[in-house]
Amino acid sequence: MSAARTMLRGGHVVAHEDGRHVLLDGGCVVLDGPRVAFVGFPDDPDCPAAGTVLDLPGRLISPGLVNLHCIANLDLQILRIDVNHVGFPKSRAWFDGGREVLSDEALRVSARFSVANLLRNGSTTFANVTTMASKRFDDPAVEPGALAEAAEALGARAYLAHNFQDHSRFDDEHGVTQTVHDADRGRAGLAKAIALVESLERDHGDRVRGFLFPYTTETCSDDLLSSARDAARDLGVTLRSHFAQYPAEATTSIAMRAESPVERMDRLGVLGPTTTLTHAIYLRGHPEVGGGAMDTDLALLADSGTHVAHCPVVFARRGVVLRSFDRYRRAGINLGLGTDTMPADMPGEMRMAAVMAKVADADPAAGSAADVFHAATVGGADALGRPDLGRLQAGAAADVTVFDLRALHLGVVDCPIKALVHFAAGSDAEHVYVDGVQVVRDGAVVGVDDGGLLDEAQRVWRDYRAALVARDPLGRDADALYPFAFETRRA
Repeated sequence: MSAARTMLRGGHVVAHEDGRHVLLDGGCVVLDGPRVAFVGFPDDPDCPAAGTVLDLPGRLISPGLVNLHCIANLDLQILRIDVNHVGFPKSRAWFDGGREVLSDEALRVSARFSVANLLRNGSTTFANVTTMASKRFDDPAVEPGALAEAAEALGARAYLAHNFQDHSRFDDEHGVTQTVHDADRGRAGLAKAIALVESLERDHGDRVRGFLFPYTTETCSDDLLSSARDAARDLGVTLRSHFAQYPAEATTSIAMRAESPVERMDRLGVLGPTTTLTHAIYLRGHPEVGGGAMDTDLALLADSGTHVAHCPVVFARRGVVLRSFDRYRRAGINLGLGTDTMPADMPGEMRMAAVMAKVADADPAAGSAADVFHAATVGGADALGRPDLGRLQAGAAADVTVFDLRALHLGVVDCPIKALVHFAAGSDAEHVYVDGVQVVRDGAVVGVDDGGLLDEAQRVWRDYRAALVARDPLGRDADALYPFAFETRRA
């Protein structure tokens, strides 16, 4: 018997066999250090003995969820709920030299809070995004470093990037958005992004890695995207970018260049199996874009092996739906899921992906629980080039999320995967392991004072909100920009 081994047994185990997930009712998983030693049934003669045995009846023992595009900072998107205006105004005076919206210490609080939230909701691997709405051309240097420190301290598996772009925006005195192009700032941002990848490889273990993130294809010139493509290849890392997330990106590209955003990426050689395009909603042929058949763009994505990160919740809040999850999947495109807003609730993203797929296709069989669960595990892992993640099989990384399905708010359970997708939430994650180390125990992140961290984050949030309001060029107050659901009277 190995005292170092841990056995998780009972309930339903999501095993990976012959390239697909299967459910083992009463199964077990044996973790041996950072790797899975065995997946099967406890009475199998090949099942190794373990020094620690955790009995988990009524639970779903799942591969750790892979969060392919997650907000890893205090989320500004929550200010846009139920509000028609789109942006976060930046006055010219602020853009030309106003102080950063968040201090270095506030960014460290934001990072620790975000990583704790990810783990608590069952994500074992996350690939970050931090907002540019509060910034200019790239990230403050401290932010990705703070995320690396938080990931190391709390035990998360992280893929981190420094955002960069060579187009940015401010709002003039009439509230009209103006675009500024600065090739030098773009090149400087790319250099910082490359340096981050190299420093993560040098200073951190396998659990914290880097990738390149030209922030949006819309705000990066052809030259900058080509340079990022070459740098990602030379570094041996993946590349990800926000893509086709608004209709104007596609309609403008088709009108000005006679090419869709997908065709532009194809021309630049950006498409490929190491590239993930986040959102990819407004393709040629979309009802709000026109310009031909969507199948043309879908084929380019599929044939190149390009991945798509689907983040349905944040867009559903804006009345936008992917058209559609099943259509992209049937075209042969690998889809992963991400929480591009707070909380980092991957079961909630699975549910929204499933429901909106049914709405988009007017088909109750669309967006099956099996397919969206695959996207939240295998799909995200494949986009990261990690066949050892998102799967419970011998030799895989010992990343496991245990969901407790024994709860009155879930009701009775028929199929545990359907229950997870349609009834559960990230808060139902009971235990989480990364590399065989328990990072969430009994619903609490190990080593985190929930109340203290939440108090710190709430303090930072109040300052964050006030700083955003203060830079509005039209001088509007918080109630005008970001109103509460009801009139609020304060003492």
